[in-house]
Amino acid sequence: MDRVSLTEDEKDRFCRSLLTHLDALYSFAWWLTHRREEIEDLVQETCLRALRSAHQFESGTNLKAWLFSILKHEWLRRHHLAKREVLSDTFSDSPKLQERAWAVEMDVIRSALQKDLDEALRALPEEYRSAVLLFDLYSFSLKETAAILAVPDGTVKSRLSRGRLMLREKLQGYRASPGDDDEM
Repeated sequence: MDRVSLTEDEKDRFCRSLLTHLDALYSFAWWLTHRREEIEDLVQETCLRALRSAHQFESGTNLKAWLFSILKHEWLRRHHLAKREVLSDTFSDSPKLQERAWAVEMDVIRSALQKDLDEALRALPEEYRSAVLLFDLYSFSLKETAAILAVPDGTVKSRLSRGRLMLREKLQGYRASPGDDDEM
């Protein structure tokens, strides 16, 4: 039976715990959207939904995974809404909007490896990128990753395998050549 409200102490603890995950939420939102203007809205909506549903959160479970799940579902909801809007508007200027979004993103200076890694991750289809990021970068367990993505464990394993293979192929130029050690 769900409780309807939390005590002030429980609300305070929940808010403090939520705040410790803000950086990770912003980072995950960036990987999903790549659009700075959307990141703020996505994280804010995630926090609002979490606060409204705090009474449903089971103490002792993984708050970070719960928050990531909320963020992922909100992003999917918006993504599906955006697709419908683009399809219904035959004069959509979405390529111009995407071009501007990429221009904003590219103002961040990165090292060559980091830039190539970012590009390789961006090039992955979303379902593979999300699995790799959640499991490998954010260190969620297989079960937590599956719960966040709302797919079976086996699907996560498959997406991880394929996503990592695609990354390896894209980053093959960074592999050491057989004679590289001799030059040093």
